[in-house]
Amino acid sequence: MPEERAKRSGKSRLALVALLVGLGMWLGVVCYSIATEAPPGAPSLAALAGRVEKAADGRDADALQSLFDEDTVPDDYAAGYLGRLGEHPPPLRAQVGHRGGHDFVLLRSARDDSLCTAWHVTERDGRRLLDGVPPAEDLCSR
Repeated sequence: MPEERAKRSGKSRLALVALLVGLGMWLGVVCYSIATEAPPGAPSLAALAGRVEKAADGRDADALQSLFDEDTVPDDYAAGYLGRLGEHPPPLRAQVGHRGGHDFVLLRSARDDSLCTAWHVTERDGRRLLDGVPPAEDLCSR
């Protein structure tokens, strides 16, 4: 009987060690993913417009959401926006505009004027972000 108890005790220690090693590895992966997460927005206006166009064309709600100032839109804003574009939206083009001392990004149909959305651009920590508050003026008019 003492031999059985020793075997069980050894198996318990081995299971505990395996559990701790697994927990340590999981914690390491979580820390690494947090440390390497891309910051929100983009480093420049041109890069921001390029990322908006790529995310919209790819219907990537997570990528589009990461371009907005989180204080100006709800968590599901990008998914809702892309959903409103419909199943087969026209090809989209993003461009930077300037009016009244403000920078903005226009996302419009590359074919015609059937679709146009404008967002002001803000800056935080050296990064350019889209402001989800609708502009007071019609920035889509040419």
